[in-house]
Order: sequence, then structure tokens, then C-alpha cells
Amino acid sequence: MKKSIILLIVFSLLSITISKAYSATIFIPDKIRVALLDDASDMILSVRGPYRIETIQTNELIDKGNTSFNVHITPSNNGITFGKKEFKIYAINIIPEHEPAIYLGKRLYKGSLQIVRTSKGKLRAINILNLEDYLKGVLYHEVSHRWPMEAIKAQAIVSRTFALYQAEQNKDKHYYLTSDVSSQVYGGVYAEKYRTNKAIQETKGKVLIYRKKILPAFFHATCGGRTEDVSMLWKLNLKPLKGIRCPYCANSPHFNWERKVKLTDIKEVLVKEGHKVSDLKSISIKGIDRSGRVKDIIIKANNKKLVLSAKDFRRIIGSTLIKSRNFEVQIKGEYAYFVGKGWGHGVGMCQWGAFTMAKKREKADDILKFYYPGARISRFSS
Repeated sequence: MKKSIILLIVFSLLSITISKAYSATIFIPDKIRVALLDDASDMILSVRGPYRIETIQTNELIDKGNTSFNVHITPSNNGITFGKKEFKIYAINIIPEHEPAIYLGKRLYKGSLQIVRTSKGKLRAINILNLEDYLKGVLYHEVSHRWPMEAIKAQAIVSRTFALYQAEQNKDKHYYLTSDVSSQVYGGVYAEKYRTNKAIQETKGKVLIYRKKILPAFFHATCGGRTEDVSMLWKLNLKPLKGIRCPYCANSPHFNWERKVKLTDIKEVLVKEGHKVSDLKSISIKGIDRSGRVKDIIIKANNKKLVLSAKDFRRIIGSTLIKSRNFEVQIKGEYAYFVGKGWGHGVGMCQWGAFTMAKKREKADDILKFYYPGARISRFSS
């Protein structure tokens, strides 16, 4: 018994040491910076209650008020037109005394709001807030708040990890993430729900680590039976993202899908993308990777032959139309018929697989260990 207690103490101390070592190598920003708008010609902003407006580099106070306001903001030749005022600087930071207080359009946000006049003469709005508050505005959009709690907790850890990875990658830029599907969908205060907030609180500080670095914790809706090797899509080669067989997402509504698309519609979007093709004659597959997904697409038209990566083809045609790269295609008359499996890029956690695992009473940590084999779940102190 005494020997067991000593071993337990040693193991606990070792675990603390490892956790601290991991935390020391993770970039943990004081705040998360999310672009809510970019390249905007104007915006409508409201702030509830007292506020101050500062410069973003020197934190110099340039305006303040004790009452709420609603203002139309536009870029000017010299800076930013703020209602009837003009600030002759390229960027301002609006800091409410209380939060949440910022309304951009019809959405309410916590934290502060930075407004930048870009080099293109447009406006960019960046929400600056705590990581955990950011996650509260994300989770509802990325997973159903009615799902099993362990699936929601798994998503909370993944979304936190992904946010920190993006922050590290973009730490020298004006913002770390966007508020749309190109990062994670972020909806501000109105996206907060009791169960998603609870999952965030119960996993506070938990992230996925690989080789003492934050893991790019990609995720997607449905893998269709096997997750993808990240190297097939991006310039990364990581053991936790090499792809695994997934037996859990067969009940997903996105496991099988079919689409019927007019050839003229495909031609139209290709031309908009800069590919000068005339009438399409055939669309065929060139190469299948280890996960069963398409590598490249060959398009033959009257005037040329075009080879596109399946990733680019899906982006051009539309990722909600062509749900994944796991498909077959056949031309019949004036239409292309696509039959496929899964929804999303396929890398990392399969959300519908996580749903099924949670229904089978698997814990969040076990779900993550399955989808990111070799990654470590660690906790940092903010």
C-alpha cells in the first residue's frame, strides 16, 4: 500500500511537470481577435451604455460617452467617419464599460470592437474578447445543443484547440479568425445556449497537444466511413491526422448523398473562376486516395481539357452542393449526376461519429483519442 501511494505521488508530480511543459510551448493570447466584417463599404454600430474610444497602438483616448449610441460608419479619405465625427486615423478601438454592449447589425457581442480602414479604402470590424466567451458564440453553430453532452464537450475541446492553433498561425496579423465557415462560425451572444456553455465550462482550458505543440484540430460533419489524411489537403504531416476507419457515422443524414447539376451551371461557375471553357463534354475522376476520396477531376470541353484538384472543384461548384470529395460522377444528357458519401473535408473529428460514440456512453476524452490518435489532451491555465 505504501509503495502504491509513493508511485501515485511520483506519477502525479510527473503529470504536473509534463502539463506545465506543454503549456509553456502553447501560444495563449490574452484575447481572441475575430473578423466580423471585411471589405465593408459601411456598417451600423450600436453601443449600450458608457464607452470610450482609443487608438489601437498607443491606447490614447480620443472620445468617450456616458450614454448609448447608434451610428453609421463609413471610410473617409483621411480615416473613419463615425456618424457626424471624423477620426483622422486608420483604426479605432471601441471599449464599452459593461458587456455585452456592442451591436453590429442585429448581433450582440461581448468584448471590444476594433474598426479598421483598410488599404483598399474599405472597413474591417474585429471583435476582441476572451477565448471562452468566443467559444460560447461558436459551439451552437458547430454542434447541436441537443446532442449528448460528451459529444458537445468533445466539440468544445476541438473548437478551443482550433482557435488557439489559428491564433498562433496568425499572431502577426490584424485578426486570428473569421466568423464564417472558413474558420469557425461565430454568432456572438445570441448563439449562447445553456448546454453548450456548460460544456465549455466543464472543459475549460482543455486542448489537444501533439509533440508539445497545439494540434490543428480540424473537424467535419460526416466522414463517410474513413477520415482523411491531412497531407492530402494541406502541407501538414501529423500522426493524429493521418486518417482512421470510422464505423460510427453510418446513421448520419449526410452519410450518403446525391446531386444532379446542370452542365451549363458548372460551366458558368468555371468561367467565373477564370477557366475559359465552352460546352462541357465530360467530367471524370483521376485518382483515388487511401481514404476513398477523389484526388483530381478531368473536365473536357469543346475547346480544352481542364484538370482540377477535387478540393478546388468542390470549392468552385459549392461545398454544400458537392458535400465531400468522396463521390462518383456520371454525365447523362445535360446533367452531371454525383453520388457520394460524407460531408466536409474529412480531416480530424467526424462530428456525427462523435455523436454516436457519445450515445454509446463514450466520454469526450475517449472520443478525441479515437479521432486524433497520438494526440494528448492537456489543460492550460488562462
